[in-house]
Amino acid sequence: MLNDVRMGLRPARFAILVCGVLLLMWTGTVRAAPRDSAQIWLAVSDIHLDPFDRSARPSNFGSDSNAALFRSALSQMKRAVPDPSVVLLPGDFLEHHFSQRVRESDAADTPDNAGILAMQQIATAFGRAFPSAQFAIALGNNDAPCGDYWSTDGSAYLARVAQIWAPLVDRHNAAPDFVASFARDGHYTVNLPVGKLRLVVLNTVLLSQQYRGNCGSSANDAANELTWLKKILRGSPAGARNVIIMHIPPGFDAFATQFVRGFFAWPYLKAPYDRELARTLSATSNRIAYAITGHAHRFDFRLAGNVPIVVLGALSPVLDNNPAFYALHVSSDGSLRDIDAYVFDESLQKWLPKRGFDATWGITQINAASLARLHTRLGTDSAMRRAWGAQAIGSAHTDVASAGTWGTHWWRVQWCAQTSSGSQYASCANIRAKLQILRIVTIVLIAAALATLGLLGARRLAGKLQAASKRS
Repeated sequence: MLNDVRMGLRPARFAILVCGVLLLMWTGTVRAAPRDSAQIWLAVSDIHLDPFDRSARPSNFGSDSNAALFRSALSQMKRAVPDPSVVLLPGDFLEHHFSQRVRESDAADTPDNAGILAMQQIATAFGRAFPSAQFAIALGNNDAPCGDYWSTDGSAYLARVAQIWAPLVDRHNAAPDFVASFARDGHYTVNLPVGKLRLVVLNTVLLSQQYRGNCGSSANDAANELTWLKKILRGSPAGARNVIIMHIPPGFDAFATQFVRGFFAWPYLKAPYDRELARTLSATSNRIAYAITGHAHRFDFRLAGNVPIVVLGALSPVLDNNPAFYALHVSSDGSLRDIDAYVFDESLQKWLPKRGFDATWGITQINAASLARLHTRLGTDSAMRRAWGAQAIGSAHTDVASAGTWGTHWWRVQWCAQTSSGSQYASCANIRAKLQILRIVTIVLIAAALATLGLLGARRLAGKLQAASKRS
């Protein structure tokens, strides 16, 4: 095309035209694919670093992240997002069953010391890669060296972890209460460098259905965590909006629900806390822009009223997902404009080109209204569901196997989890009948057990009476 234009112009005029076009491009008047992205944030969840796997090949499906995968991912992050404004790490830094792995290894170390070394390794690597970024971390259900789904609030271990991350989280005095608040309770706030946003980091491990207790010295619990959240939100600075970072999202675990074949609607959080958290997130007075979570190892979203909750996929491929990290495009007003996914293809052993959310799904801004429309489309288009399922696990293919649950008759288990809560979920997912059958079977089993105990008790009593009769 340029040659055609040149043929019709004299050399001098052509030179002037070219200079004019270049000037317009330089000043921003002519741009290709304009995107209102004031900042790009890097988001990486569920790293699950396995410090005992020293193989040169990045981790395979079914394994947590070894050092080779972590190094490869960090190099790709540096190429893809060389200078992020913010780095979000929503929890699960340590591998699954970490304490057991420490005892089985030849490290001759305590789980706490091994956990501190792993945290130091991760923090140092991120700090070197992104020396000017604002960091935020959340605690996951695999971040207590004493065991999965335990917490370490108030412990010497968590105090040391807070000190390790403090230079990154409290850069430019963005989180002055981080060390004290995080070491004591696992939560804190951060002032973000865009659009009057404030980051509120919540410890949802305490709210989990599987929470086992605190290995530390304090007695913090779920009620205290929710009380703190509501207090912090009520005290939001004038004109500021809040972004919530937490590891475990509210709602239902569709993956686990499908795994038990719909006989149990598997909640992430205990019911009272789930309801309270959902009410808090959806309250317009709390001015929550959006929330970022991890834990599911699949990319997805949830809606809490008008608040979108982005569920990030995992770097660890332990649940047969391709490792992934994300670049969040944040507008000058702090809204979420787009999400680019970067995926490591385990079969090809290489990082794939980025996949933009907007380019894939035609959504120019990620908010509750746009995600609600996307949810409706997913409910009527099977090909779209398979594509969504493939995206969820980081696959480039949309066949039924790659699409997972989304490509089978179980798709409603996943789909309904995006918007339904409480008893509505079972009805939407078409598993209410199975739940009723399970309740009936449970009642029958309990009745049978009680009858058996009663019969055994009657026999013992009869035996005692007979023995007493003989003695008399």
